[in-house]
Amino acid sequence: MSHNLDNRYPTVASPWDDYTVYSIPDASQIAAPDRQPIMDAMNSIIAINWKAIEPHWTAASSPFDSKYSLILVYDHIGLLAFSVYRVMTVAGRLAIYRSGTEVLPAHQGRGLYGFFTSQILKHPGAATHNEGILYGWRTRNPIVWAANAKICEKVAPSLLDDAADPELQAACVEMCARLYPGKPLEVPRMIMRGAYGHIEHIRQDYHGTASLVETAMSRIIPDSADALFSVGYARV
Repeated sequence: MSHNLDNRYPTVASPWDDYTVYSIPDASQIAAPDRQPIMDAMNSIIAINWKAIEPHWTAASSPFDSKYSLILVYDHIGLLAFSVYRVMTVAGRLAIYRSGTEVLPAHQGRGLYGFFTSQILKHPGAATHNEGILYGWRTRNPIVWAANAKICEKVAPSLLDDAADPELQAACVEMCARLYPGKPLEVPRMIMRGAYGHIEHIRQDYHGTASLVETAMSRIIPDSADALFSVGYARV
């Protein structure tokens, strides 16, 4: 799916013997010859997990901008999972935004999403922010929403009947405006209409909390192109 990076970039300890994990805090450090193969591999994974009409990552919307950080996981065949994220300041707090995470189906269930989360929350600024890190994501996947909400003390929007938090709602509005200028956000449900017009989430069987989230999402955003923009106080 992609040429291997042959340890040309910083690696972190991998919990899996058969995976190599690259962590690149500044995605612009990816060399030009590596960019297209990596981007093609990322889009190929998205096309397996979603019904995609066009590539998600392109030269015009590149994951190799300095505003992004990357975690790439390879095996002997090629790229099998990736996570793109941003570190910023919102409402005077350190904020982390999950711009996109995908795992090939054959490698799902091995804890990669949780591993990505733990690596992202090891950002050097996290230890100095005792008031809590703002942690944001946009999705219509109930499993992703539930997994991210699980590491947060509170989340806006509240899908599981928690009390609304005005400060988190304000942080949602500020973060969304910074990340997606000009794109409307419907408050208080934090709906982004048409966010996924080019890709469609493939529904799965949901269990536990994800099943409750799926019920709420089906009611709030029945259109498959719509998404929820969420922000929580991450536990670190």
